[in-house]
Amino acid sequence: MPTGYTVKLMEHGQSFPDFVMGCAARAFGACITMRDDLNETPIPDKFEPTDYHVKAAVEARGKLATLKGMTDDEKIGFGLSKKKAVIKHNQEWLERENRENGRLDEMESQVRVWIPPTKDHQGLKDFMLQQIKISRGDTGYIQKELSDAQAKNPMDYYVAGVSAAARDINYHTEENEKETGRVSGRTEWVQQLRQSI
Repeated sequence: MPTGYTVKLMEHGQSFPDFVMGCAARAFGACITMRDDLNETPIPDKFEPTDYHVKAAVEARGKLATLKGMTDDEKIGFGLSKKKAVIKHNQEWLERENRENGRLDEMESQVRVWIPPTKDHQGLKDFMLQQIKISRGDTGYIQKELSDAQAKNPMDYYVAGVSAAARDINYHTEENEKETGRVSGRTEWVQQLRQSI
C-alpha cells in the first residue's frame, strides 16, 4: 500500500530527483514547513523569512512612541484604563474558578457518599476523587493577583506598558534575526540537496 511519499512513484513512476525532493518537502527540517502543502507543491530555490516579527517590532515601536509622547493626564488615563481592565479580568477569573470549584465540591460530596457495588469498583471511586482534587482551581493565587492589581496606582500600569513595549521591540528584533538565520540555513540545505542529485 503506498504512502503519501510513494504513491506517485508506485502509480505513475518517478525519477530519483523527484522522489528525493518529494520526501524532503514533507519530512525534513529545511522543508518541514511544507509538510501540509499538496504533494505537487515544488520546493522553492530560496526560502524567505516571514514578516511577522518585523511587523510586530514596528507595532511595538509605535506603541512605545505613543506612550512616551503622552501628557501626564494621558498617562494617568492610560493607567486607569489598564487597571480597570486587569481588575475586571481577575474578578471574572475568580468568579469562574469559584463557580467551577463549587461544581467540583458538589460532585465530590456525591462521590464520597457513593458506595461502590464491589471492592473492584473502589478504584473507580478513588480515581474520581483524585480527578476532582487535581481539577480544583487555586483561588488564593487569583485573589493575590486581584489584590495586587487593586493596590497599584495608574502610573504603575503606565510604566509597565512602557517596559512591555520596549521588551517587545527587543524580542521581535532578536526573533527576526533568528528567523533570517534559520531561513538562510534552510535555503542552503535545499541547494546542497539539489546539487547532490
